[in-house]
Formats: sequence, structure tokens, C-alpha cells
Amino acid sequence: MLREGERVDELFRESMQIIQSSEVFSFSVDALLLANFTRFLKRDHTIIDLCSGNGIIPLLLSHRTELPIMGLELQPELVDMAARSIRMNHKEQQITIAQGDIRNIKKIHTHSTFDIVTVNPPYFTNNQPIKNKGPHSIARHEIHIDLKGVVEAARFLIKNKGRLYMVHRAERSMEVANEMFNAGFRIRRVQYVYNDQSSATALFVLVEAIFNSQAYADVLKPLYIYDSEGKYTKEMMTVYYG
Repeated sequence: MLREGERVDELFRESMQIIQSSEVFSFSVDALLLANFTRFLKRDHTIIDLCSGNGIIPLLLSHRTELPIMGLELQPELVDMAARSIRMNHKEQQITIAQGDIRNIKKIHTHSTFDIVTVNPPYFTNNQPIKNKGPHSIARHEIHIDLKGVVEAARFLIKNKGRLYMVHRAERSMEVANEMFNAGFRIRRVQYVYNDQSSATALFVLVEAIFNSQAYADVLKPLYIYDSEGKYTKEMMTVYYG
């Protein structure tokens, strides 16, 4: 089940396991936050996760719904890793991870197919130093696709009044809002995530946007990862352990 350099990590709240690799791909807290932030997993909804990596978001969401969940990932190694994690958790009947380039999304899926699109896109622009060099740096850097391209792919896939859920770096939150607005989305909920209450700036922004809507945004209270003693806050304990 495991390749060289891989390990199995626990998803405690979901009572599942996931295959990871420090050399290829390991999910971070942002993936847990995005899955926890995603809602409206209704009985007849269709769900797709873009930039799926090792399948972390589909696995987390599968704990909360019995709906079929699709994932799309560019890198074959990560698709293979995700598929093995799906089998390990006996989720083959619910989750499907496909290999594909979202720049060619019109050749992969039909227009207006999904009620819910989730995405944890590359964070860093091409004029920022590459933090994770190597063939798998495209997971965190806009080497292959930028924010505009990701939002346009989501727009093509999403149904009228469908919802897009995204996590991004907080310093790019204005760009996120602008690209979503230009693509016909209106932000419905937004939440900033801080390391702790002493942090001067936020780390992440969580966004829920509705396509072709006139909704106004609910700006939720900040979410803090750590308390003053350096321990997880109650909110983060819920994210990790339920």
C-alpha cells in the first residue's frame, strides 16, 4: 500500500487514515479548515474538489455526507496516492479522484455540473520565491495555473446558485474577492484565521461564494489556531477531533 518515503497519518475526527509523503505532498491545517468550513452537503448535491492533492478534502467531506464526491488533480503521483488512501478507507463507492488539468476543464466535465466546488489552490505567485522547489512545487506555487484560472474553472463547473468554497492566504484575500466577483460570484461568508490572538495579521482566509447571486457577506468572527498557552483552541480541537 505504501511507496518509498510515504507514511500513514490519522484523521482523528473522521476515524480515517491518509497516505502522505514529506517529499511529495502532505496536507496542512488549511485543508482541515476548508473541509470544516464547507456546508450545504444536501442529499441531491453534486460535489467536486479541485487541486485535490492526496485526496484530503474528499476524504474529510465523506465523513459528513454519503453523496458522491469527485476530485481532480494534475499530478499522477498524487492521484495514485489519493486512490490508495480511498481504498484504505473503503471509500471507493463514494470518492473518485481523476487525473486532469483544470486549464482544460471544458474537455473534462460538462458545463454547470456541480452544486459545490471546493478548492485549496496554489498560494504563491510567480514573482514570489519558490518555497518548495522540485517537481511538486506546483501544489503551492502558481507555476501551472493562477488564481484567475482556478476561479474560471470553478465558474465553468458550477450550477446556477452553486457554492464555491476556497481557502487562501489572507494577504491575497482582496484578489480572491476580486476574481470571484469578476467571474459572477458573490461572497456569502468569509472568515479569517489567525495563529493566535496576539497575531498582528491573519494567516488564511476562508471564503464561501455563490454563483449568480445578490447575497451579502457574513463576516464571521476570527478563528484562532492556538490559545495564549500555545495549545489548540476549542475551535481547532473541534476541527481536529470533533
